[in-house]
Amino acid sequence: MSRAGKPAPEVQRILFVKNLRYDTRTPHLPSYNVSSEELFDLFGKFGPIRQIRQGIANNTKGTAFVVYEDTMDAKTACDKLNGFNFQNRYLVVLYHQPEKMARAENDLQKRQESLEKLKRQHGID
Repeated sequence: MSRAGKPAPEVQRILFVKNLRYDTRTPHLPSYNVSSEELFDLFGKFGPIRQIRQGIANNTKGTAFVVYEDTMDAKTACDKLNGFNFQNRYLVVLYHQPEKMARAENDLQKRQESLEKLKRQHGID
């Protein structure tokens, strides 16, 4: 909270959660993924939740977005659950920053283009 009683500008009602448990084994073995119900139980202790979306692609497994109805509930959850040991994993809970994610994606594209240009210059396939 700032001095005027307002939350910091990065505080919002959408949280990004990393380091959730997920199973990388073959599909025919028992699954050890975190369920939506388990996430609703954990995050719902801090206030009403509008939505939880878990990552399902290979590069997003073990992550989720948690959307609260109220910003202050999200702030409380972020403060209490960042670093919390959940199912033998320490959670990383951050405020969702879409502009930062867009910048990172743009930077990645520029680096890939630069790499391709260098490969062509040096005759590397």
